[in-house]
Amino acid sequence: MNRRSFIKKMLGAVVAATALSFIPSGEQALAATKWRNGGLHIRENNFKFAEMPTKRKATNRIIIHHAGLPKDRDMTAAEIHRLHRDNNGWAGIGYHYVIRKDGLIERGRGWNMVGAHAYKNNDDSVGIVLTGNFNIGSPTTSQIKSLENLLTTLCGVYRLIPDELSVIGHRDVNSTACPGDMLYDMLPQIRKRVLKRMSLDLPED
Repeated sequence: MNRRSFIKKMLGAVVAATALSFIPSGEQALAATKWRNGGLHIRENNFKFAEMPTKRKATNRIIIHHAGLPKDRDMTAAEIHRLHRDNNGWAGIGYHYVIRKDGLIERGRGWNMVGAHAYKNNDDSVGIVLTGNFNIGSPTTSQIKSLENLLTTLCGVYRLIPDELSVIGHRDVNSTACPGDMLYDMLPQIRKRVLKRMSLDLPED
């Protein structure tokens, strides 16, 4: 049995032993927003979109981004919403979750909506953006803690293995520098910590 098959088997056992396994798909929003795992809290925004995004039929991947502005600065989900809507001509914010410099997690698109964050890779993915430019700066400790909390919750809700196939950087699917070298280089360790938080062990190769 290879590593991924082993972890997938273990994940099924772990999730089956939790309340998450009994949550109907129509109620996963409640789990994703109110499950307080490690102090997780999501600020709701209820943005208005130029046109309503379609519902996502499957969730197979979580794609990590940075805001990537010229300066390594914080920005609100509302700022990103206006930028994507007014400058990019999109329906509204393309990400599902925004993680601020102080660790605050804000809602972007609806939890079950198709995003607009990774070209030709939106139909089955969740987009998480950390504010800042991580080619010139580093994520804050609070951002990484919130990212790990959020990934633990989402991987549980969607029964994903937090590995290099399911938790990826934007550059893994598109030609881009996103999510910045400093955050991208941290992803292997972030995945390992999320695995441990989910009580999943990595077998030897």
